[in-house]
Amino acid sequence: MASRKLVIIVAVIIGIPVLLVGGTLLLVKVLVTPEMIRKSVLPRVEKVVHRRIEMADAGIGLFSGITLRNLKVYEKDGSGPFVSLGEARLHYQLLPLLSRRVVVDEIVLDTPGVHVVRNPDGSFNFSDLLRRAKLEETPTGEDKTPLTLAVARIAVKDGEISYEDRKAGTGRPFVYKAQDIDIDITDFTPDRPFTADLSVTVSGAHLAFSGSVARITDGPDLDGQVTVDCRDLAKLATGLPQGVAEKLSSLSPSGALSAKMRVSGALKTPFAMLKGGEVRLEKVGIAAAGQRPVLTGRFDLVGGTLVSRDLAVESGKNRLSLLLKTSPLDRKPLGVELNASSDSLDLDSMFPAKKAAGPKSSATPGGKRSGPGPLKLPFFMNGAVNVKNAGFKGLALSGLSLRYQLSDNVLRIEQFRGSTAGGSFLDSARINLGTPGFSYSTTLSLQGVQAEKLVSVFAPKAAGSFSGILSLKADISGSGTAPEAVKRNLTGSGSFDVRNGRLTGSGFMSELARFLGSEELRVVRFSSFAGTYRITGGQVLLDSALDGSDVRMKPKGRIGLDKSLDMTIDTRIAPRITGRVARGSVGSFITDEQGWGVLPLKATGTVGSPRFSLSGKGVGRQIGEKLGETLRKNLQKDAGTGQKKETPGLGDTIRGIFGK
Repeated sequence: MASRKLVIIVAVIIGIPVLLVGGTLLLVKVLVTPEMIRKSVLPRVEKVVHRRIEMADAGIGLFSGITLRNLKVYEKDGSGPFVSLGEARLHYQLLPLLSRRVVVDEIVLDTPGVHVVRNPDGSFNFSDLLRRAKLEETPTGEDKTPLTLAVARIAVKDGEISYEDRKAGTGRPFVYKAQDIDIDITDFTPDRPFTADLSVTVSGAHLAFSGSVARITDGPDLDGQVTVDCRDLAKLATGLPQGVAEKLSSLSPSGALSAKMRVSGALKTPFAMLKGGEVRLEKVGIAAAGQRPVLTGRFDLVGGTLVSRDLAVESGKNRLSLLLKTSPLDRKPLGVELNASSDSLDLDSMFPAKKAAGPKSSATPGGKRSGPGPLKLPFFMNGAVNVKNAGFKGLALSGLSLRYQLSDNVLRIEQFRGSTAGGSFLDSARINLGTPGFSYSTTLSLQGVQAEKLVSVFAPKAAGSFSGILSLKADISGSGTAPEAVKRNLTGSGSFDVRNGRLTGSGFMSELARFLGSEELRVVRFSSFAGTYRITGGQVLLDSALDGSDVRMKPKGRIGLDKSLDMTIDTRIAPRITGRVARGSVGSFITDEQGWGVLPLKATGTVGSPRFSLSGKGVGRQIGEKLGETLRKNLQKDAGTGQKKETPGLGDTIRGIFGK
């Protein structure tokens, strides 16, 4: 009897909670229906968010959780969905709620969509929600029992975020989409690390993260692997934000890129969190200066530094092998060492001839210079370039070696040397990129170079007019990149020496031959042509001497960078030509003791179309010197004979000078 009563008591004790729970479940099933949610719950939420909400169906269980299907939260103006969900499932545990612990077994969002809009005034379509949330924050100091949250699994499947920028001001808003969003988070608690797998597709590029996340309230900190896989850079560029896409459109990027990176650290310091990995480039190309160089190879991230592997750039038939290494990426300024080498380069294809353009001014109407710069580069560089053989407009170059350094916005060419045209060259330069229009200086020397080959390349209109073995030294400086600025600011000095050469052509020499009346002087051969020069005020100030078998000249004066001429040329004609030169425009020659005809000439006009005349000052000096010499010889002759003769008049002496 006693045992029967005990069974009844136990049954009652167990049965009451069961009945209570069962009744509660029945009430939930009966009272909390989809229709009740639509009529009672959704209107209250709509009043809070000031947005219309629609829901197709709902499933609710006290233990099984809540399922909402085809949920849509519309824009404030009702124009379209702001947030949409194909299905949302929340599976939670009931008992922990009694101790203010929210323990959720699973939250799943299936095919969610979010439409973000930036309005013309810079606000967003959710800005009002942020303001409302801030006003409803719990006041500081209010005593409130903390609520802890733990979720065993959070999943997002096939999500999409659409960003519409109406502030761009181009008339048509820019739309940017992130698609195929998949997220899988396990063991989520706000104050402890949790594992996460995330992936998203942006304009054809697939991005993913797998690892752990911590400190989400003041971080976050990531520890895991990031992967990037972009098979079409052209597609990626068109899908980027409008300002970026417009800048990239002129480069027309192409090719494929992939990366695997090991990350650990705070997201707010992205370079410091990179611990290792690799980036692969597959025929990554851009359009630049009429060319389309293509980059292929790999970068390895080792100890925070980037190192290239099998990296090469190709453009047409040209190929440069590259070796790059950086300082730690989180160090400022960033240091880069870049070396390049090639067996053979066709410089003509790398630097195609530019179409003629109209003159450009280096100044704006307000008087301010409009040249490039100043630049403020956030890195420094150094390295070397070595090329075994190269060709430029028919000119062969070999053994090219260049060392450079870029720091504090100043590019220094420490040494650039090589061989060409039977000789060699050595150059050093300095370019200040931190000044408006840039400033530059260079020191150049040429040794034993065949001048005619240089002329045909750098002055093709004068090809064949000048030859010889050239040695040259030049120290030149200037600023500006526009032609007029270069001419105005260029200064320098130097010397030259040409051996065993020839002067000819349809310009300067042909006009000189015509003026002197001698076809033989259309071609002047010389053993030496040497001198010095200074560059200032848009002019080259020349002081030189040419020594030939038929002609000796001392050109001295001004050659403008605009090709204008203003020079005196002390010219001497060999005896064998002096007697055959026509007396027409030049008249009779004054001859020296060796019988060379002496002509003080003046050259004006331009280099291509010179005008020659006798220098009045030079002629007067020459006549004075010759007259004095003739009178001295006559007096010496009289003194030697001891006979007194009638002194010849001045006219007779002048006529004797000219052989008349």
